[in-house]
Amino acid sequence: MWRLLKYFFISLLVLVILVCASIGIVLNFIFTPEKLTPIVEKSANEFLNAEVHFDAIELTFFSTFPEFGLEMRNGSVVTKVFQDSLKQENVYAATDSLMSFKRCRLIVNPMAYLSRKEVIVKELRLEEPQIYAYIDTNGVPGWNVMRESAEQDSVVMVETDTIQEKLIESIDIRNIRIEGGKLVFDDRANELYARLEGFGLKIDGNFMERKADLLLDVKAKNILFWQEGNLLVKRLRFALQTGMRLDRDSMLYVLDKAVMRVNRMKFGVGGRLQADTLNRLLDVDLTFGIKVPSLKTLLDLVPETVLKHDENVTVSGEVLCRGTLKGKYGKDRVPVLDARFKINEGSVKYAGMPYSLDKLDVDLEGVVDLQKEQPSFLKLNRFCVKGTDVDVDLNGRVDQLLSNPLITASVKADVDFSILPKIFPIQEEVTLTGSLNAGLKGNVLLADIKNKNYGKLDIRGGCQLKNVLLASEKDSLRLRSKSVILGFGTNMEDKTILQEKNLLNGIFGFDSVDIQWKNALTFHMDTSYVKVKTSPLRDTTAVASMSADIRFGWIDLVMGDSLRFRMGNSTANFALAPSPEDKKLPLVKAKVNMDSLRVRARGNRLRLANAGFDLSGVPDRKNKRQWLASGVVGFKDMRVYTPLFPLRMRMPGTKITLSPGHIKLNGAKLKMGRSDLLLTGEVYNLAGAFLRQEDLKANLKVRSNMINCNQLMKAMEVGAANRMNMKWGTEEELSEDELSDVDLAADSTYVADSTMSVFVVPPGVDFTFETNIKKVLYGKLELDSIHGKVVMQNQCIELSDLSMRSMAADVKTTMLYKASGKEKAYTGFDLRMDDIDVGALINFMPSLDSIVPMLRSFDGLVDFHMAAETDLDSTMMVDLPTLRAVAYIDGKDLVLMDGETFSEISKMLMFKNKERNLIDSVAVDFRIKDGMIEVFPFLVEVDRYKVAVGGEHKIDMTFNYHISVLKSPVPFKLGVDIYGSMEKMKFKITKAKYKNLFIPSKRAKVDSAQINVRNQIRRILQSARE
Repeated sequence: MWRLLKYFFISLLVLVILVCASIGIVLNFIFTPEKLTPIVEKSANEFLNAEVHFDAIELTFFSTFPEFGLEMRNGSVVTKVFQDSLKQENVYAATDSLMSFKRCRLIVNPMAYLSRKEVIVKELRLEEPQIYAYIDTNGVPGWNVMRESAEQDSVVMVETDTIQEKLIESIDIRNIRIEGGKLVFDDRANELYARLEGFGLKIDGNFMERKADLLLDVKAKNILFWQEGNLLVKRLRFALQTGMRLDRDSMLYVLDKAVMRVNRMKFGVGGRLQADTLNRLLDVDLTFGIKVPSLKTLLDLVPETVLKHDENVTVSGEVLCRGTLKGKYGKDRVPVLDARFKINEGSVKYAGMPYSLDKLDVDLEGVVDLQKEQPSFLKLNRFCVKGTDVDVDLNGRVDQLLSNPLITASVKADVDFSILPKIFPIQEEVTLTGSLNAGLKGNVLLADIKNKNYGKLDIRGGCQLKNVLLASEKDSLRLRSKSVILGFGTNMEDKTILQEKNLLNGIFGFDSVDIQWKNALTFHMDTSYVKVKTSPLRDTTAVASMSADIRFGWIDLVMGDSLRFRMGNSTANFALAPSPEDKKLPLVKAKVNMDSLRVRARGNRLRLANAGFDLSGVPDRKNKRQWLASGVVGFKDMRVYTPLFPLRMRMPGTKITLSPGHIKLNGAKLKMGRSDLLLTGEVYNLAGAFLRQEDLKANLKVRSNMINCNQLMKAMEVGAANRMNMKWGTEEELSEDELSDVDLAADSTYVADSTMSVFVVPPGVDFTFETNIKKVLYGKLELDSIHGKVVMQNQCIELSDLSMRSMAADVKTTMLYKASGKEKAYTGFDLRMDDIDVGALINFMPSLDSIVPMLRSFDGLVDFHMAAETDLDSTMMVDLPTLRAVAYIDGKDLVLMDGETFSEISKMLMFKNKERNLIDSVAVDFRIKDGMIEVFPFLVEVDRYKVAVGGEHKIDMTFNYHISVLKSPVPFKLGVDIYGSMEKMKFKITKAKYKNLFIPSKRAKVDSAQINVRNQIRRILQSARE
């Protein structure tokens, strides 16, 4: 017996191993993703009127054991419903993108297909889908992608030579899961738009049967809803759990025991939905409501952190909450929402509390018809709360809810806050004292508020809070105010004006406010007030005039370690009047004066002293959300420091004139570290550059005593690194070590190191400067008396006829510099330097020592002229293979210095003075191209010799020069070839190549190249603009 069991288990194990091995071979060698993906894509495109794509499709078994699965990754479905069938090629729009997903998994039963040719999908799961449900202006939905043949037959057929065989008898989808999705519903026919974020869906049951009973679970973390471009709903959390009876023959959907959650509210829903495919309509008949057994159910909705949930409470009163959603949904048809909420004769008495809430009456109703066939409104018929020292009576309504809401309300309230803890079991850590006395009536059109037409507001009455204290030890919250007053009057008498009546008068003021919340927020404000006064209307179609006087006491705001805001005593006057160009647009004028202002935020610091603003603004006619401001801003002293440009900046007494689209500077002084500027001119589109990433333009005259480019460029470099490292929007701030590195650049004694780096001109900058600068420090160079035009545009810097003095030499240049990245840059220039020492010339252009090594052998003053264009590497050094240049050097009374090369030549030619030899004059012309330096023959008189020198010098530092001896003690002419490298130099006596004493100049090539460089600069600037 034991032997039989042993053989049985061994056979079973071998069978399992063989089956697993066979399945592994099938999955990894036969049905591979490379073979399976195109087959499934082709079938899906034939079955659906859409373009379907998957990155990969894999057949699974072990991960979905004991069933087989089909896993699709990174798929997309683009509908062809709106494509023109006559066109050969499909041209898709953004609205055609029906769905995309990260992963889709189907778990199927293979035995059902092998035995009965039934496709049974046990589960269909979509992860992170992006679904776009689009309906065009004709009411045609984009998701109707089933082809007509597929709709008529629910099976797939294959035809052979003799018979027609069914590949699939039926399709059964039992469970559907959608996780972490985003659903957008865009109905252009009815101008409705909804977005569901964090969308999830569960459907349990046989989804494909003609008649089915399903379990449906829908949820969304956030819903936003627009109608005709107006945002009606946002930050709405939604969930629905329901049974659903589905009849595909009559297209009837019946909800059974549905439960809907909206934020924290729980509703019951019932009713039916029936589709009319012929007319493309959906008949909706739903009823919803809240089952509220008693008033205690509503009290339990109050968070326990505010109100203790106590079972020993006596309540009375009737609670009613119900509504309907009825009508047809389709093209130009939307159902009507009707809802009502009531509490009749309610009362609340908690055990152990000395007082009770004697009366609570609420009656709220509303109707919303998005088609505007009947009036939409929200009406509060009654809100009445009465108890010991508590008396609140409120009623009002909102008419024209969907077009131009008109709000009418009346409020009467007398509340002693210290009584509330004696009526309700408020948490013990909460302290509440003070009193409220209010009596207000209002008739307000929401359009007047949106259009800043405050003078037309009809508000009467007042509100007063006294000795208010709200403290919560658990939340570390404390709010205190001695007195708060709010008062309004409409059509009040005013003998100081001609009509002797004002439309609206108001005052809002308080006697000190203190707020403290944990260690995150501390706020204090001294006595402050706002007085509002309007003038009567002469033209009812115009904006009503209004003025406001404001006084702020000392304000101190601290938000943790990240923000500190302090403002001294300030006064302001605001005026609102019709615009002279358009009386329906408001013209706002403001005058503000403040003693001081200090702001510190994440290492940024701002300090203003005696600042004043005199501004006016009017909305743009085309875009009323954009205001056109003008006026004057001035201050006695401003100091700024930011890690994004870590140099301490200061502006003494300055006046800035604002106009629509630009600001004007008139002698504005700015000191940045060791640099100083005096700016006069205009800056354009400052707001657009900061708010909408548009181009910033400026046309300025710049005067300066000193500009330290080393310090400024280092500050920009450190600031760019800080921009990448700082985590804005979090509580993190620069560490002490990082702040020390930042202060390094701000140190007035800081000098940049010798390693330069590419300076990237910021994009979106269009600056033109007329310069008059006494001194500029750049690297080891000191430039004096700089005059000329500098243009920064399209990430280029253009210098036009710039003149300066450097190293005791006059310099004139025209230059273009372009860099869009830190890796390399481009420059083209025309440079002329007169009477400059050879050593100073090499210091001014270090790359010249590599380009013309012979310069190291000369000492004295020369004239240098060069026209060139080249690429620069990341250290601002010349990329020699890209250098194209021509230049000439003129010098008189030069000294030919002793060196290794000269020593060999002087020995060979028997010079008298082998250490120091005077040269009357020298004129060298050379050309650089393709890494080759061509030195044109030039004449040199040294010692007893007159020689002509010419040759070439390669980028690998090898050279080949020829010296023709035209005059010497030797009675015949001879030549010397010098070739090789500096390490292995060779000499050879040859015939003289340059036999004529007169050698024609090649300077015409330099002048021609100068013109070419200027033309190249113009071409690059033009292409950058385009």
